[in-house]
Amino acid sequence: MSREDNSAPPRILVVDDNPANLGVLVDHLEHHGYEVLVALGGLEALDRVAYARPDLILLDVMMPDLDGFETCRRLKSRENDTDGCIRDIPVIFMTALTDVDSKVAAFAAGGVDCVGKPFQIEELMARVRTHLALRRTQMDLHESEVRHRRLFETAGDGILVLDCDDGTVVDLNLQCSQLLGRDAAAMRGAGLNDIPVLHAQGGRAIVDALRAAGQMKWDEWSWQDADGAPVCVEVLATTYRSKDRLLAQYTFRDIRARKDAEARVRHMALHDALTGLPNRTLLMDRLTQAIAQARRDHSQVGLLLLDLDHFKHINDSLGHFIGDGLLEQVSQRLRGVLREVDTPARLGGDEFVIAACGLTGPADAEALAQRILEAMEPAFKVDGYDLRVGASIGISLYPSDGDNPSALLQAADTAMYQAKKKGRGTYRLFTRDLSMAAERWHALSNDLHGACERGEFILHYQPQYRLDGIPNQACVSGMEALLRWRHPTEGLIEPGLFIPLLEEHGRMVETGRWVLRTACAQNAAWQAQGLPKARVAVNLSAQQFYRGDIVRAVREALDESGLAPQWLELELTESLTLDDTEVTLKIMHELKAMGVKLSLDDFGTGWSSLAYLKRFPLDRIKIDRSFVRDIINDASTAAIVKNILDLARLLHLDCVAEGVETHEQLRYLRESHCPEIQGFLFSRPIDAEGIPAVLSGQVQLAAA
Repeated sequence: MSREDNSAPPRILVVDDNPANLGVLVDHLEHHGYEVLVALGGLEALDRVAYARPDLILLDVMMPDLDGFETCRRLKSRENDTDGCIRDIPVIFMTALTDVDSKVAAFAAGGVDCVGKPFQIEELMARVRTHLALRRTQMDLHESEVRHRRLFETAGDGILVLDCDDGTVVDLNLQCSQLLGRDAAAMRGAGLNDIPVLHAQGGRAIVDALRAAGQMKWDEWSWQDADGAPVCVEVLATTYRSKDRLLAQYTFRDIRARKDAEARVRHMALHDALTGLPNRTLLMDRLTQAIAQARRDHSQVGLLLLDLDHFKHINDSLGHFIGDGLLEQVSQRLRGVLREVDTPARLGGDEFVIAACGLTGPADAEALAQRILEAMEPAFKVDGYDLRVGASIGISLYPSDGDNPSALLQAADTAMYQAKKKGRGTYRLFTRDLSMAAERWHALSNDLHGACERGEFILHYQPQYRLDGIPNQACVSGMEALLRWRHPTEGLIEPGLFIPLLEEHGRMVETGRWVLRTACAQNAAWQAQGLPKARVAVNLSAQQFYRGDIVRAVREALDESGLAPQWLELELTESLTLDDTEVTLKIMHELKAMGVKLSLDDFGTGWSSLAYLKRFPLDRIKIDRSFVRDIINDASTAAIVKNILDLARLLHLDCVAEGVETHEQLRYLRESHCPEIQGFLFSRPIDAEGIPAVLSGQVQLAAA
């Protein structure tokens, strides 16, 4: 930076005559670790700059003694600033003025950015971080011309240097000439109009803007090469002085491979691997948007849940290959009868969903259902077989049958069940009075109140086995604690029924505390018996994570049980971690500081799993059972699993594969060096009384 001690925190000078503004800014900047100086006016700021040498200046525009524009101009024109240390300090203007002329004046005065009042603190902090980073880059470039030249000539990025005064090309490296498709020697000395990419971005205007700002960044510039293929680059531009000339350096980073990879990963995360249709995650997002639009324009949204009749018989008798081919053709026919605004999706198996937007009433949804049924009537020709398969369709409507995606799916599922009972090959609209499932849902909602206090909740544990120990053997490395409800009259209730009820009624926080305390106490008891030590994994819900003071709950559970922190693992779901904020990171780091382990459950099924691996302090990822299920029959799924395992090893993360049910799946995972597995092949979830025998034993993999 601009001071000799590079290890010191960045120093920021805040210039504002309003004490209230100063108080807010100083608090936030110091909270983020910056050293903060203040000045109450322009003249005081100019005095302080001379000896304080800040790394960044936040400058108010409207001040009584000397306005911000004039202060900045004087700062940038210091005659005794021979080394540019003061003149090059980045200035971010803080102003309530929103007109274009004021912003232009800010840049003309030498500012690098403008932030509007009242402040959006997150935006301000982001801009501060950005300009400090750019400042560091600029200072580093000035430190060594030799190093700069070596990097310039060998850089993998394209670099173009312009003279800011006449706009001519001073220099460029080989990578730049290749990106632009121009000979390097011919380009040196060329003008702005001779460089199509710069001309298309504004030519002289962007050079002047960069000259005023000092640094600028563009996320993407694109053009076509000589063969018509697209070229995409990320551009970072800076200015620097070379003798008596001001030069502009444009760094072009080729992002085509990154964009292609991001598109592939995003497509895999949001689409069904077999049919290419949106998956549940993308459907729920589209459905949420459709509901919001319908709420604004007072229209209706139809949700059609389609289940193929007798598909299981075809799949079992003719094999998965034929079944998959049939599903692909079904998806094609669905696309053929839908409008562009409708979203078809595959939930899994033979279940498809259509979200239909802009409906005026039930008749529109019924007409669509009828078109779908008619599209299913002709025989499907799959690998020489003529297959006839009908469909049962359940229909729900927003807003009459639910005001959120989950409620609409539940209602459509109830209606689809009724359509199957009615005789298959038909559709049924959801109505409140026909739903036995809805009545049971209501009854369970009532029974759930007080279930925890009455001792109706119990924990089952599913062992996790480590494969990379003794050859041909697997030993228990951990166990996942799974909540079960022992209903006084109905027996064990499926988690898929009562856990959504707990979340809907806001009871996950207290129930989650009970699960934590019970799992920790049970694991401590097993260890006290002298059994081999293994971690216990507990799932966290979003309610528990964000509203339940989870750090305190974990600490109390460990203190009460006496369990060492390293034997507790907290499983975070992608639905929870979609909120990628500083709050999420803070909670995770506090949990890690206690010594507990963190894992990411259902990896690969959400929006941006790869981003989580870079930002979050994780110990382990769990490969979702949907991937494990298809690794034998689907080559693309197998490749995804192998890539996940390779990625985990590169990032030094442990990995658990869920839902292992067959010897073939186990064999593939062993050959791919998956360190841990979990699934019915070795053990179903069992009650606490059965765990000691599991902990004491080993599994012979050779026999499996």
